Amino acid sequence: MTEKERPKDYPTWLKAMQNGSIGEARAKAFLLDRFWVLERSVDIEGADFIIQRRLTGRNLLDREAPRLGVVQVKYFGTSSTQHFVHREYAIDEQNNSRDEFFVLCFLGNEESPRSFLIQAKDLVEQFPQTAKDNNEGFSISYQQVSSDNRFEIINPKFALDRIEKRLEFAEFTKNRRFISWALPSAKNDLTAILPEYAEPIDNWWGDIPSGFEHIKRSAQSALINVEEIQYLLGQLIQEPDPLKAEEIIDDIRYNCRDGLGHWRISLPDDLYDEDFFTVCKKHKEVYENLKKDGLLDSFLNMKKDLRGHLMVNIEPLLPFDANYAHLFSFTYDPDTLTILSFTSKQMIKEDYLKTFNKLNSHSLEGITKYSIGQIEYGWFPSAYGNKEKDVKKKIDWYRSQDFFLYYRCLDAVFSLKYYDDVDL
Repeated sequence: MTEKERPKDYPTWLKAMQNGSIGEARAKAFLLDRFWVLERSVDIEGADFIIQRRLTGRNLLDREAPRLGVVQVKYFGTSSTQHFVHREYAIDEQNNSRDEFFVLCFLGNEESPRSFLIQAKDLVEQFPQTAKDNNEGFSISYQQVSSDNRFEIINPKFALDRIEKRLEFAEFTKNRRFISWALPSAKNDLTAILPEYAEPIDNWWGDIPSGFEHIKRSAQSALINVEEIQYLLGQLIQEPDPLKAEEIIDDIRYNCRDGLGHWRISLPDDLYDEDFFTVCKKHKEVYENLKKDGLLDSFLNMKKDLRGHLMVNIEPLLPFDANYAHLFSFTYDPDTLTILSFTSKQMIKEDYLKTFNKLNSHSLEGITKYSIGQIEYGWFPSAYGNKEKDVKKKIDWYRSQDFFLYYRCLDAVFSLKYYDDVDL
């Protein structure tokens, strides 16, 4: 079919898909002549390929492992086409252009195809900065690419040579940081956690999956730092020039000495969080006991029912007067963990404090009475920080809050069932 015979009324979405497929096919054919190419299952703003030099004697776990490159592919279907590249792909944290990032641009049909290679340094120095959806980046227009023969690929071998030399030059640790950021799989691995820890069991600390991911991210950062020291020590061992060795030692000292001049390797303080692991142990204990007895879903549903009962009783009292406390009590079936009844009342602050003698002087809320099958709890709703004056909005705010009292009540229910006592 000739150009004149092609239909001109393709819908926009079909043209975009077609152009993207053409660009990816041309890019892969070009890159496979020199590199191993990983096709990404998730496309992040056109970062379509991860490339690796074909070095069979090394693997990715070697200290001298081959550097990886990121290639974005852009196809220009018309002379008005413009593409966007995120700033983070082209520029690192020190505002230097990345040696491992490239943009391949394609235009023209099969009768007159044209290809262009733009390195990160070229992108930063030659292309206009712009913004898209509040993200900073660079704009690549058809006019600039097609009219600037500095970027056109005339001899594919020379273009592949340039990519390969840039990857050789890329610093190992910076390259690994960039790739771990750019590859979705690296991000997904950090969120891995056993399913039982993702169960929404209340605790006093916070969200366990996000806390675990934070620790893994600290470990990932520490690993890169340790690798950097290992790499510098290896350079020092092999360096024959004492003055160059001194420069290497300066780099090591910068990363490995404390304020007193002692050698050390600095690891992040948040790599270990005692409270987090304490909560994980309690979470596992609660999960395993309830799961064994077939009560996990009932326990989780108990919070929903408790929240519903509490809101029904407290909403008519809003906005709550600071001179009054709220005292509520509920009974439940200890075998099925089903709430059977719920009662509540306002109390004058002074009367409430007289009866609330089990709490220490630093707290004004908590469990006032308990027994297997019944919990009584007192608190001051006005002490919570919502300043909203509109009653309807205030009610909505109270409904949305995950008050600490839910955890305390459910923790008491669990403790009474499995330990016959409550830690106040």
